[in-house]
Amino acid sequence: MKRNWLLFLVFISCFSIGIFAQATHGLEKIIVEKYYVSDANDAKAVKGGYLPVGSVTYRIYVDMLPTYRFQAAYGVPGHELRIATTTSFFNNEEYGAAIANNIPRKKLEESTVMLDSWLSVGAAAENYYALLKSDDTSGAMINKDGLLQNENSLAGIPIKVRDGLSPAYPLSVVTLFGIDSTLLDMFKNTNTKSKGRVFSTDNGSWASFGGAIGPHPQNRVLIAQMTTDGEFSFELNIQIGTPSGGVENYVARNPVGNEIQFDELIYPLPKKVPSKNN
Repeated sequence: MKRNWLLFLVFISCFSIGIFAQATHGLEKIIVEKYYVSDANDAKAVKGGYLPVGSVTYRIYVDMLPTYRFQAAYGVPGHELRIATTTSFFNNEEYGAAIANNIPRKKLEESTVMLDSWLSVGAAAENYYALLKSDDTSGAMINKDGLLQNENSLAGIPIKVRDGLSPAYPLSVVTLFGIDSTLLDMFKNTNTKSKGRVFSTDNGSWASFGGAIGPHPQNRVLIAQMTTDGEFSFELNIQIGTPSGGVENYVARNPVGNEIQFDELIYPLPKKVPSKNN
Protein backbone atom coordinates (compact mmCIF):
# COMPACT_ATOMS: atom_id res chain seq x y z
CA MET A 1 0.00 0.00 0.00
CA LYS A 2 2.77 2.46 0.87
CA ARG A 3 4.52 1.73 -2.40
CA ASN A 4 1.38 2.57 -4.39
CA TRP A 5 1.07 5.88 -2.57
CA LEU A 6 4.67 6.75 -3.43
CA LEU A 7 3.87 6.09 -7.08
CA PHE A 8 0.96 8.50 -6.74
CA LEU A 9 3.32 11.15 -5.38
CA VAL A 10 5.49 10.69 -8.46
CA PHE A 11 2.36 11.16 -10.57
CA ILE A 12 1.67 14.47 -8.76
CA SER A 13 5.24 15.71 -9.18
CA CYS A 14 5.53 14.91 -12.87
CA PHE A 15 2.44 16.88 -13.74
CA SER A 16 3.25 19.79 -11.43
CA ILE A 17 6.46 20.93 -13.15
CA GLY A 18 6.06 24.13 -15.16
CA ILE A 19 2.31 24.32 -14.76
CA PHE A 20 1.61 26.61 -11.83
CA ALA A 21 3.14 29.75 -13.31
CA GLN A 22 0.41 30.05 -15.93
CA ALA A 23 -2.48 28.35 -14.11
CA THR A 24 -5.54 30.21 -12.82
CA HIS A 25 -6.42 28.93 -9.37
CA GLY A 26 -9.40 26.64 -9.89
CA LEU A 27 -10.54 26.03 -6.31
CA GLU A 28 -13.29 28.50 -5.42
CA LYS A 29 -14.37 27.27 -2.00
CA ILE A 30 -15.02 24.34 0.31
CA ILE A 31 -18.70 23.96 1.19
CA VAL A 32 -19.75 22.17 4.37
CA GLU A 33 -23.47 21.43 4.12
CA LYS A 34 -25.37 20.43 7.23
CA TYR A 35 -27.49 17.82 5.50
CA TYR A 36 -29.68 16.54 8.35
CA VAL A 37 -30.12 16.65 12.13
CA SER A 38 -31.56 13.50 13.70
CA ASP A 39 -34.40 13.52 16.22
CA ALA A 40 -36.01 11.17 18.76
CA ASN A 41 -38.01 9.46 16.02
CA ASP A 42 -34.80 8.52 14.16
CA ALA A 43 -33.26 7.20 17.39
CA LYS A 44 -36.08 4.65 17.63
CA ALA A 45 -35.10 2.96 14.36
CA VAL A 46 -35.07 -0.80 14.84
CA LYS A 47 -32.73 -1.40 11.89
CA GLY A 48 -29.37 0.03 11.03
CA GLY A 49 -27.92 0.66 14.47
CA TYR A 50 -28.53 3.33 17.10
CA LEU A 51 -28.45 6.92 15.85
CA PRO A 52 -28.12 9.38 18.77
CA VAL A 53 -30.58 12.25 18.95
CA GLY A 54 -29.03 15.46 17.61
CA SER A 55 -26.58 13.74 15.28
CA VAL A 56 -25.61 16.04 12.41
CA THR A 57 -24.87 14.76 8.92
CA TYR A 58 -22.20 16.87 7.22
CA ARG A 59 -21.43 16.87 3.50
CA ILE A 60 -18.09 18.26 2.28
CA TYR A 61 -18.04 19.69 -1.26
CA VAL A 62 -15.12 20.92 -3.36
CA ASP A 63 -16.38 23.86 -5.44
CA MET A 64 -14.23 24.47 -8.55
CA LEU A 65 -14.24 26.65 -11.64
CA PRO A 66 -15.82 25.02 -14.72
CA THR A 67 -13.81 22.19 -16.38
CA TYR A 68 -11.48 21.72 -13.37
CA ARG A 69 -11.51 18.19 -11.93
CA PHE A 70 -11.20 16.90 -8.38
CA GLN A 71 -8.37 14.36 -8.31
CA ALA A 72 -7.54 13.54 -4.68
CA ALA A 73 -7.81 14.32 -0.98
CA TYR A 74 -4.47 13.37 0.55
CA GLY A 75 -2.08 13.40 3.46
CA VAL A 76 1.72 13.50 3.03
CA PRO A 77 4.56 14.14 5.48
CA GLY A 78 4.13 17.70 6.72
CA HIS A 79 0.51 17.82 5.58
CA GLU A 80 -1.73 15.58 7.68
CA LEU A 81 -5.18 14.65 6.40
CA ARG A 82 -7.51 14.47 9.38
CA ILE A 83 -11.26 13.95 9.93
CA ALA A 84 -12.33 13.81 13.58
CA THR A 85 -15.17 13.91 16.08
CA THR A 86 -15.23 14.15 19.85
CA THR A 87 -17.61 11.16 19.90
CA SER A 88 -17.95 8.62 17.04
CA PHE A 89 -19.14 8.50 13.46
CA PHE A 90 -22.50 6.89 12.69
CA ASN A 91 -22.53 3.92 10.31
CA ASN A 92 -25.69 2.23 9.12
CA GLU A 93 -25.15 -1.38 10.20
CA GLU A 94 -27.29 -2.98 7.50
CA TYR A 95 -26.25 -1.37 4.24
CA GLY A 96 -23.55 1.13 5.19
CA ALA A 97 -20.19 1.27 3.41
CA ALA A 98 -16.93 3.17 3.67
CA ILE A 99 -17.20 4.26 0.01
CA ALA A 100 -20.34 5.98 -1.26
CA ASN A 101 -20.38 4.03 -4.54
CA ASN A 102 -20.99 0.85 -2.52
CA ILE A 103 -24.23 2.02 -0.90
CA PRO A 104 -27.01 0.01 -2.63
CA ARG A 105 -29.31 2.44 -4.45
CA LYS A 106 -32.37 0.29 -3.74
CA LYS A 107 -31.76 0.59 0.02
CA LEU A 108 -31.55 4.38 0.28
CA GLU A 109 -35.24 4.58 1.21
CA GLU A 110 -34.78 2.28 4.22
CA SER A 111 -33.95 3.06 7.86
CA THR A 112 -31.04 5.52 8.17
CA VAL A 113 -29.01 4.43 5.13
CA MET A 114 -29.00 7.97 3.73
CA LEU A 115 -27.09 9.18 6.82
CA ASP A 116 -24.24 6.69 6.62
CA SER A 117 -20.64 8.00 6.90
CA TRP A 118 -18.41 7.50 3.85
CA LEU A 119 -15.78 8.86 1.46
CA SER A 120 -16.60 9.87 -2.10
CA VAL A 121 -15.50 11.48 -5.36
CA GLY A 122 -18.98 12.68 -6.30
CA ALA A 123 -21.32 9.78 -5.59
CA ALA A 124 -23.91 9.61 -2.80
CA ALA A 125 -24.72 5.95 -3.50
CA GLU A 126 -24.71 3.42 -6.32
CA ASN A 127 -25.88 5.29 -9.45
CA TYR A 128 -26.67 8.48 -7.52
CA TYR A 129 -24.71 11.70 -7.71
CA ALA A 130 -24.68 14.12 -4.75
CA LEU A 131 -25.59 17.78 -4.99
CA LEU A 132 -26.46 20.51 -2.53
CA LYS A 133 -30.08 20.41 -1.43
CA SER A 134 -30.43 23.98 -2.65
CA ASP A 135 -29.41 22.81 -6.15
CA ASP A 136 -31.72 19.78 -6.16
CA THR A 137 -34.85 20.21 -8.27
CA SER A 138 -35.93 16.56 -8.36
CA GLY A 139 -37.75 16.31 -5.02
CA ALA A 140 -37.03 13.53 -2.52
CA MET A 141 -37.38 9.85 -1.75
CA ILE A 142 -40.02 8.70 0.73
CA ASN A 143 -38.48 6.84 3.65
CA LYS A 144 -40.23 3.47 3.96
CA ASP A 145 -39.74 3.38 7.73
CA GLY A 146 -41.13 6.85 8.43
CA LEU A 147 -37.71 8.19 9.44
CA LEU A 148 -35.63 11.23 8.41
CA GLN A 149 -38.61 13.57 8.77
CA ASN A 150 -37.00 16.19 11.01
CA GLU A 151 -37.25 19.83 9.90
CA ASN A 152 -34.51 21.27 12.12
CA SER A 153 -33.62 24.73 10.79
CA LEU A 154 -29.90 24.04 11.35
CA ALA A 155 -30.00 21.74 8.31
CA GLY A 156 -31.90 24.13 6.06
CA ILE A 157 -34.12 22.42 3.49
CA PRO A 158 -35.55 19.16 4.95
CA ILE A 159 -34.34 16.06 3.13
CA LYS A 160 -37.95 14.88 2.90
CA VAL A 161 -38.41 17.84 0.52
CA ARG A 162 -35.08 17.79 -1.36
CA ASP A 163 -32.66 14.95 -0.71
CA GLY A 164 -29.57 16.10 -2.64
CA LEU A 165 -29.58 12.97 -4.82
CA SER A 166 -29.55 12.84 -8.60
CA PRO A 167 -29.64 9.62 -10.69
CA ALA A 168 -26.43 9.30 -12.71
CA TYR A 169 -24.43 6.65 -14.54
CA PRO A 170 -21.54 6.12 -14.84
CA LEU A 171 -20.04 7.75 -11.75
CA SER A 172 -16.44 8.44 -10.75
CA VAL A 173 -15.22 5.74 -8.35
CA VAL A 174 -12.99 6.13 -5.28
CA THR A 175 -9.48 4.71 -5.54
CA LEU A 176 -7.57 4.36 -2.26
CA PHE A 177 -3.83 4.80 -1.77
CA GLY A 178 -2.07 4.07 1.51
CA ILE A 179 -5.30 3.88 3.54
CA ASP A 180 -5.35 0.45 5.16
CA SER A 181 -8.45 -1.53 6.06
CA THR A 182 -8.03 -0.87 9.79
CA LEU A 183 -8.28 2.88 9.29
CA LEU A 184 -11.15 2.48 6.83
CA ASP A 185 -13.09 0.37 9.38
CA MET A 186 -14.13 3.65 11.00
CA PHE A 187 -16.59 4.20 8.13
CA LYS A 188 -17.78 0.67 7.41
CA ASN A 189 -21.04 -0.86 8.66
CA THR A 190 -20.30 -1.15 12.38
CA ASN A 191 -20.56 1.36 15.23
CA THR A 192 -18.47 1.80 18.34
CA LYS A 193 -19.06 3.29 21.78
CA SER A 194 -15.49 4.58 21.97
CA LYS A 195 -15.18 8.37 21.76
CA GLY A 196 -12.73 10.71 20.13
CA ARG A 197 -12.55 9.00 16.73
CA VAL A 198 -9.89 10.29 14.32
CA PHE A 199 -9.30 9.33 10.70
CA SER A 200 -5.74 10.49 10.00
CA THR A 201 -2.98 9.84 7.48
CA ASP A 202 0.23 11.49 6.28
CA ASN A 203 0.82 8.81 3.65
CA GLY A 204 -2.44 8.15 1.85
CA SER A 205 -5.35 9.46 -0.16
CA TRP A 206 -8.71 8.78 -1.73
CA ALA A 207 -8.68 9.72 -5.38
CA SER A 208 -10.42 9.69 -8.74
CA PHE A 209 -8.26 8.72 -11.69
CA GLY A 210 -9.27 10.85 -14.63
CA GLY A 211 -10.73 13.32 -12.16
CA ALA A 212 -14.29 13.97 -11.00
CA ILE A 213 -16.33 16.87 -12.27
CA GLY A 214 -19.61 18.20 -10.87
CA PRO A 215 -22.88 19.11 -12.59
CA HIS A 216 -22.73 22.17 -14.85
CA PRO A 217 -22.47 25.06 -14.15
CA GLN A 218 -21.51 24.88 -10.45
CA ASN A 219 -18.91 22.07 -10.66
CA ARG A 220 -19.23 20.98 -7.03
CA VAL A 221 -17.94 17.51 -6.11
CA LEU A 222 -18.90 15.83 -2.84
CA ILE A 223 -15.84 14.19 -1.25
CA ALA A 224 -17.24 12.93 2.08
CA GLN A 225 -20.35 12.56 4.20
CA MET A 226 -19.99 12.22 7.98
CA THR A 227 -22.65 11.81 10.68
CA THR A 228 -21.82 12.40 14.33
CA ASP A 229 -23.35 13.74 17.54
CA GLY A 230 -19.98 15.15 18.58
CA GLU A 231 -17.90 18.18 17.61
CA PHE A 232 -16.89 17.60 14.00
CA SER A 233 -13.63 18.83 12.49
CA PHE A 234 -11.35 18.23 9.54
CA GLU A 235 -8.06 19.29 8.00
CA LEU A 236 -7.67 18.38 4.34
CA ASN A 237 -5.28 18.73 1.44
CA ILE A 238 -6.57 18.34 -2.10
CA GLN A 239 -5.34 18.10 -5.65
CA ILE A 240 -7.37 19.29 -8.63
CA GLY A 241 -6.70 19.00 -12.34
CA THR A 242 -6.62 22.05 -14.60
CA PRO A 243 -8.26 22.35 -18.04
CA SER A 244 -4.80 22.29 -19.65
CA GLY A 245 -3.86 18.97 -18.04
CA GLY A 246 -1.84 20.33 -15.11
CA VAL A 247 -2.51 20.09 -11.39
CA GLU A 248 -2.96 22.41 -8.44
CA ASN A 249 -2.26 21.33 -4.87
CA TYR A 250 -4.05 23.03 -1.99
CA VAL A 251 -3.02 22.51 1.62
CA ALA A 252 -4.51 23.42 4.98
CA ARG A 253 -1.25 24.72 6.44
CA ASN A 254 2.41 25.50 5.77
CA PRO A 255 2.59 25.51 1.95
CA VAL A 256 5.94 24.80 0.29
CA GLY A 257 7.01 25.22 -3.31
CA ASN A 258 3.99 25.51 -5.60
CA GLU A 259 1.47 24.47 -2.93
CA ILE A 260 -1.37 26.89 -2.25
CA GLN A 261 -2.65 27.45 1.28
CA PHE A 262 -6.46 27.44 1.43
CA ASP A 263 -7.92 28.30 4.82
CA GLU A 264 -11.30 26.63 4.17
CA LEU A 265 -9.58 23.24 4.17
CA ILE A 266 -9.73 23.53 7.97
CA TYR A 267 -13.11 23.09 9.68
CA PRO A 268 -14.27 24.79 11.74
CA LEU A 269 -12.38 27.83 10.50
CA PRO A 270 -9.87 29.01 13.13
CA LYS A 271 -10.85 32.24 14.84
CA LYS A 272 -8.64 35.13 13.75
CA VAL A 273 -6.76 36.89 16.53
CA PRO A 274 -7.62 40.62 16.52
CA SER A 275 -4.74 42.95 15.66
CA LYS A 276 -3.32 44.95 18.58
CA ASN A 277 -3.85 48.06 16.48
CA ASN A 278 -7.63 47.54 16.35
